[in-house]
Amino acid sequence: MALVDADGHILALAVVPANVQDRDTRPALDDGKEKWPSLRLALLDGAFTAERCREWCNLHGMRHRVVDKDPHQKGFVVLERRWLVERTFGWLSHWGGLHRERAGRLDVATGRLACVASLLAANALNNPA
Repeated sequence: MALVDADGHILALAVVPANVQDRDTRPALDDGKEKWPSLRLALLDGAFTAERCREWCNLHGMRHRVVDKDPHQKGFVVLERRWLVERTFGWLSHWGGLHRERAGRLDVATGRLACVASLLAANALNNPA
């Protein structure tokens, strides 16, 4: 689970076991939201339609919008702003942050992602768009 800004820069990451649904991990992003109080809009995918997701956004003073795919859609279609998080995951994968963690420990995986996120941030500072 990731909280990213409008450019796809990582603001917060949550590493959870595979048997936990994405929509149940939003409390893990509380610290990220507190560090970035200027965030006002959450764009969520269809997995976050639950009432508890709306409540989380309201608790943090954010509007939310669920970006759903068209029910009649056939084939691949780029959905509004959802590509942003996928691109961020692609960056993490490129830098080796999303490879299977052989130790099987969440703390090791979290540390690895934190290192990769730091590298991405340093790269963004060094190469401004």
